[in-house]
Amino acid sequence: MPTHAFTISKLAAAAGVNIETVRYYQRRGLIEEPTRVDNGFRAYDGTHLQRLLFIKRAQELGFSLDDAAVLTTLSQATDRKALRAIARERATDIRHRAARLVAMAEALEGLADTCHRTAPDEMCPIVAALSADADLPGCCAADQAAPDSPQQRKARRPRRA
Repeated sequence: MPTHAFTISKLAAAAGVNIETVRYYQRRGLIEEPTRVDNGFRAYDGTHLQRLLFIKRAQELGFSLDDAAVLTTLSQATDRKALRAIARERATDIRHRAARLVAMAEALEGLADTCHRTAPDEMCPIVAALSADADLPGCCAADQAAPDSPQQRKARRPRRA
């Protein structure tokens, strides 16, 4: 890692973020805003780059910016109980989102299957599910607590006459 000072554009490029991201993180207090040097520019250093990379990696693992701020603060503590709790909470959130995505994919698959079996003169179930007044069984499986089994989805599918 370079030990020399960075301009904001070089810092952003080194971290793989936009300049506005650096400024936003400064406004949020996630990274410190360095003082201006003789030429009027702010001189960022390796510590700023490390912090940006830390935040970026935290986000890649599903942590929010608020989580990243807390993790940064807690990283200085010797008691890691809070760090473990945050990581486990985020893992639980990710599992719930993954389950919702699976349910959404299954609902779309079911709609596509139903659409294939629907008569040409009937409204396409995909279009009907996207309509504001849709009340089709299985169109909103992603909103259910647990995804349906394939047998439950098959039992709900309308039969083509």
